[in-house]
Amino acid sequence: MNKDDQYLYDILDSARLAISYVANQTKEAFLSDIQTQDSVNRRLMIMGKAANRISEETRQAMNTLPWRQMIGMRNLLVHEYDDVNLSVIWDTVKTDLPQLVVALEALPFQ
Repeated sequence: MNKDDQYLYDILDSARLAISYVANQTKEAFLSDIQTQDSVNRRLMIMGKAANRISEETRQAMNTLPWRQMIGMRNLLVHEYDDVNLSVIWDTVKTDLPQLVVALEALPFQ
């Protein structure tokens, strides 16, 4: 497996895990569960770092994937940790990540 394929797998794996962490939670439960918040945030950071490591050539070839958003979320979580809107994190995991998983599962890297 080449490096870009490994990074794509890391993104897919982290997205699946983040989704699984909140699968049986309500938004209210998530907002009061620091351990789950930390777990989800860690997975989002991994996704952003992996997205940043993927070659520009691969990113351009897969230009429908939300590269900037993944990298931006990681940067927000790392550098602006005190200004993170947990409702946005919740919406990302419940709405955006399932769509990302479907898109990644359709790629031939696996």
